[in-house]
Amino acid sequence: MPEPLVYLLLIVALVLPAPGVILLRLLWPRIGQQSVVIGAATLFTCAILSAVVLARSEVHVLRIGSYSLLLPGTQPLDAAVLLPSEAPVAPPPAPPTRTPRPGATPTPGAAPEATATIEASATPLPTATPEPTATIEPTATPAPPPAPAAGRRYVVQAGDTFRAIAERFGVSVPDLLRANNLTPEQADNLRVGQELVIP
Repeated sequence: MPEPLVYLLLIVALVLPAPGVILLRLLWPRIGQQSVVIGAATLFTCAILSAVVLARSEVHVLRIGSYSLLLPGTQPLDAAVLLPSEAPVAPPPAPPTRTPRPGATPTPGAAPEATATIEASATPLPTATPEPTATIEPTATPAPPPAPAAGRRYVVQAGDTFRAIAERFGVSVPDLLRANNLTPEQADNLRVGQELVIP
């Protein structure tokens, strides 16, 4: 079906009934009730026939400006006729699934291990929505113990004070002074980029 005819049928089916009824209502005193009834019946018959013709038409995609409309009774989008400017969209990749390590068996009451391998499916799923898969939730691992006293270092940033650095790492100011061989006067004059040892 030619596209201009589709537009005409859309206007007759969707737009014409409302202004037509308003016009008939305004002309009622001049043309009489019988003419208004015949005019209204003609308007709605044309609108219904246009909708039926559109529903049975072979137009799959209709563009109005930058919008694409699918008419009722048309094929699904993947079977619809695409314009040359539209590239077919590949289905989304399958979500990664987690499988436990070989030989690892969960014991009752124990939390599942956090180590899991991830397998990515090379072929897309045939369905539009992937089915949920059972996953093993990793457990939170405790934070590693603090490094030895000599191993922690902090680089002074703009706006840092000696007391704020000590509070940030939970150490006392005298301990931080002792670990860095600093006097209180030197601690008051920290430089940006200066490296401090955190005890």
